Parts: sequence; structure tokens; C-alpha cells
Amino acid sequence: MTKKLTRLCLAMIVSCSASLATADHHAEPTYAALEAFFCNFEKGKDMGDLMKVTAEWDKWVDTNQSTAYNAYVMTPVVSTAADFPYDYFWLGITKNHEAMGQSADEWSANGGKIAAKFDAVAPCDTHIYMTSQVIKQGASPGKAGFAQISACELEDGSNMESLMVADKKWVSWMKENKMPGGLMRWHRGVGEARDSTTDFYSVYVADSQAQRGKAHDMMIAGGGAVLNSIYENVMSCDTPRIYQGTPVGGKSAG
Repeated sequence: MTKKLTRLCLAMIVSCSASLATADHHAEPTYAALEAFFCNFEKGKDMGDLMKVTAEWDKWVDTNQSTAYNAYVMTPVVSTAADFPYDYFWLGITKNHEAMGQSADEWSANGGKIAAKFDAVAPCDTHIYMTSQVIKQGASPGKAGFAQISACELEDGSNMESLMVADKKWVSWMKENKMPGGLMRWHRGVGEARDSTTDFYSVYVADSQAQRGKAHDMMIAGGGAVLNSIYENVMSCDTPRIYQGTPVGGKSAG
């Protein structure tokens, strides 16, 4: 792949995974397991109907699942409908993939009634697993916020090691220049489309659209040139989209 990184904004990933796995600049990269369901509302149903079911699910998960699992409803805020033909996607997070599997086993065994209620509101035709990596901790992990997400590919001759080296340089610039927000990556896992060329999703998260806008202004004022110089031969990313993440509960650790 020979495309150059031309996007001004590095894509963003949701900070919710940091609520289960926290990292700092002295630690090794921290990971968590993710699952995503992509869903569309049935005729006559809307977000209000979905939130009623998620409230029931939140009570169910406390007593029916043995492992920590947190969930968020991600709704498109700035995107093209043709590129994202879903009303929302459900994002679930556990500490690792064994815990995700345990959660799935318990859901399959005991979650039939709640699952039917979800399907009656908004059936989901796509389900994928991914691995989240914290690159830079956001200010408010686990809270509602905005995520700018983009699909990325490694350049020819690049690998995950060179990506991590570039990430350290970019995070250093973000901290030195007090750029707000956090940075994560979702690494591809199971269930992706067979013809997908995406290597990972790169995500920047902000507490508000104003905070995201401040970061965007900083990119225009010179940050974009710095980012391009760091990542030009490492990766290229498609046009980012912005989603609002709303926490809908789950089971806490401990």
C-alpha cells in the first residue's frame, strides 16, 4: 500500500474501554476485549424504546453474569448514511477475551427474554469481536462522550512495532501541546467482512464536541503537519466519522 496519510485528524476510539483497563506513560500498552453489534430500529421504534430495554438489561446483567461487562450505545453524529447504514452500534467491553466468552456463554444460557426485547426494538445483523488498546488515556474514561473513528491500514514495510514507535512520538506531542482527549485503537478480531482491508480502527475521544473542535483547530494550526511527518510511512486512514457514546450500564469489577 502506497497511500499517504492525508487526513488532518487522527481517528478516535471511545474511552469506555479505559474504564476496565487503564494505562499511563510508564506502563505497557493496556488491552481490553470489545464486541460490537450493528443495529437498525424497527418501524415505529426509536432510541426511547431502546433505552427502556437497556434499563432492563442493566438489572439483568448484575445478577446473571459473573464477569465485569460494561456497555455503550454509539450513535452517529457526523457521518454519511451510505457509509454507516445503521441507527447505532452496541459496544461491550470486558477485561479480556476469556471474560468476553464467559459473558457470551451466560447470555446465551439465560438472556433469551431480554434478547427478544432487543430484537423487537432494533435487530442487529452484524456482530464482531475486537481488541482495544489504550494509547493515551482520556480525561473521563467510562463517561459519555464523543469518539472520532477511522479505519486504517499499515503502509508497505510498516508493522505494529513501527506503529507503536510512531504512537509514542504523537502522544508526546499531544501532551507537550496540551491537546485534549484520549487515543486508542481497535484491532481487528472475529467477524469482520472477508473483503475488508482494515488493519485496525484508530480512535480519538473527547468529552464534548467543543473539546474535539479544539483538537481539530490545533491540527489545522500545525498539529496536522506534525502528525503527517510521524505517520506518513506508517499508516493511512480513511475519512473519520464522529459518534456519541452513551453508557447504558453493565456489571462492575469486584
